[in-house]
Amino acid sequence: MNTVDVPDPPRWARIAGTVGWIAPILGFVPLHLPWIFGIPFLAHAESFDAWYHGRSNGTEDYPDGILGIPAGAFYLSLLTVLAILGGILSLGLIRPWGLTYPRWIPLLGGRRVPAWFPLTPTVLGSALMVVYALTLPVRIPQAIADASPADPFTITGALIGLPILLAWTVALPAAGWSYFRRTRRAHA
Repeated sequence: MNTVDVPDPPRWARIAGTVGWIAPILGFVPLHLPWIFGIPFLAHAESFDAWYHGRSNGTEDYPDGILGIPAGAFYLSLLTVLAILGGILSLGLIRPWGLTYPRWIPLLGGRRVPAWFPLTPTVLGSALMVVYALTLPVRIPQAIADASPADPFTITGALIGLPILLAWTVALPAAGWSYFRRTRRAHA
């Protein structure tokens, strides 16, 4: 199979793949970068510092940080790297380099990408996001009702983060479904 054997993604899949990379890369990452650097942008400044340095809201076990990095920064950095990888994955589901490794990649350049390689994280990531999204109708109203300055992120998460997550939750499996169908047909 080469990229010539695989049909181009339909318009709806290109839109899904585009939303699938824009949501995490241009939505999630810019919101989290200030937080990684200790800036409480759109967060409750009163509680942000305690959370960031591992003294509240689930970071108490790491008051000295992880690998010398404040616990909050470590956690947010990990989430940001995963979001970037997920955005690249989403884009690869609709681009030619998602079918054939680019020539500049040592040992693999020019070879076809096995369909399971992008589809495995697509299925696993989509399943996690869908399951999480199904809990939101119960969790979000409760979190907003309980929101206080002691929680640095609830309102920002509900008003900004939630739409980004929901867009990605729909877009990633849609782009993945198209990729599966297009690559399956090429093998048939």
